[in-house]
Amino acid sequence: MKFTIAQLKKRIHQNPIIEGVVDVSSFMPEDEDILAVEKAYVMGEFFIEGDEDVFVFELNIKTKLTMACARTLKPVVVTINADVEEVFTYDETDEYRQIDGLSIDLLPIIWSNIYLEKPMRVIHPDAEDMDDFIEDEETRKVNPQLEKLKDYKS
Repeated sequence: MKFTIAQLKKRIHQNPIIEGVVDVSSFMPEDEDILAVEKAYVMGEFFIEGDEDVFVFELNIKTKLTMACARTLKPVVVTINADVEEVFTYDETDEYRQIDGLSIDLLPIIWSNIYLEKPMRVIHPDAEDMDDFIEDEETRKVNPQLEKLKDYKS
């Protein structure tokens, strides 16, 4: 989803709606807990604020990620449904993204918003009943040399 500034200025009066299916799998890091990503469905609109060439995109991004379970490493499907607003301008500011050249590429922006929405960790339904720490008699025993430290007061 790459648009030239001229295309956007022309489309603003005709059809400011953006809709499409994009493949963001090329942005997926290999060493992460994300195993796969489906093509993302993107729908929204854009508008131009004032004469300053400030382009505002209001988008809804829907996709599914397959992630590894934090306990069992089994695959878990996670649905992502994100509403985002991205603002582009030629000026360098911390608030807005800077337009680089004569076009705006939404593909990296779409991926970054999907990545921000992904959960830190997921648990497979089969592993929900597993305890994080299994405690037994041996783990509760304290080293006798360290047991004397509980009486020490500073």
